Amino acid sequence: MKLNPSQLEKHLKGELSPVYLVSGDEPLLVDEALMKLRTAAISQGYTERQTHIVERGFDWDEFAASLQTMSLFAERRLAELRLPTGKPGTEGARYFASLLEQAPPDTIIIVVTPALTGSAQKTKWVSNLTKAGSWLPLYAPDHRDLPRWLAGRLKAAGLSADQEALQLLCAQIEGNLLAAKQEIDKLVLLAEGGRVDVDTVRKSVADGARFDVFQLTDAALAGQGARAARILYSLEREGIAAPLVLWSLVREITVVSDVILRMAGGQSAGAAMAQAGVWRNRQNLISHAVRGRKAAHAHRLMSSAGQADLIVKGAKYGQPWNALLELTMTLAGGNHWRAETA
Repeated sequence: MKLNPSQLEKHLKGELSPVYLVSGDEPLLVDEALMKLRTAAISQGYTERQTHIVERGFDWDEFAASLQTMSLFAERRLAELRLPTGKPGTEGARYFASLLEQAPPDTIIIVVTPALTGSAQKTKWVSNLTKAGSWLPLYAPDHRDLPRWLAGRLKAAGLSADQEALQLLCAQIEGNLLAAKQEIDKLVLLAEGGRVDVDTVRKSVADGARFDVFQLTDAALAGQGARAARILYSLEREGIAAPLVLWSLVREITVVSDVILRMAGGQSAGAAMAQAGVWRNRQNLISHAVRGRKAAHAHRLMSSAGQADLIVKGAKYGQPWNALLELTMTLAGGNHWRAETA
């Protein structure tokens, strides 16, 4: 059965499916759907949760056997299976076919993948999962649908906004749904009587150029050193916690370094990003960040991340925000930002 996201709330009030396929590239939408599924499962007695990531060497037989054994902790359990590449392989496809005949007892399986291409949707394993349970495809709104999506989110938060305010909000979040959620959380506190107008949005975004940790990492990955530096300075002025900024940078550096080293080992960029678990909507940015980079650059990135970590956490003498600036510039590709800001 194929579920429309608008049908999920009603669906979860009834009997849950033994298998769910959740596909999507937008982290916010995927995470919110998973949270709803987990909450519904817990309410129906599925109190144990297991998480598995299908990587090279994943043992499907061992996974299947583990779900057939009695749980020591709960009568019912939830097993989440993440497929970063969106492909289960031959053994995985064979296991999904077996679910049509007999799903594991007292177990709900949730398979999480990136958004599935048209050809992937026609594969046998997707068909088998859809027949065995429910498939929930999640798509981020495009620029035409974003105002309507925002209006719906605002309404759910008890707010309403005029068209001018919606357009300004769309421009500020730049398609970043996580940033949109953060803005709406702020607007709940700022909007008088639940009404959001242009002045409310401007007040929320201060000088009209809101910067967050997601924009910082995106600018650095895109090689926009000058913009990344401005965002970093803004984050410091806004009082954003340095460890949060460090976490965001290190998360991307880990992925970039992984891809660079895989490419240095002979893999193509596409294969390296798939193996590193890069979501499809992030591949252009990561591809730009790794283009022309050698293994030495990956090692320099990780070394800089380690030094920044020590300074930010107070284990080594230094100024945390200076360390974060150096780390940001290293991720952006060097010191070319100085010329841009001159």
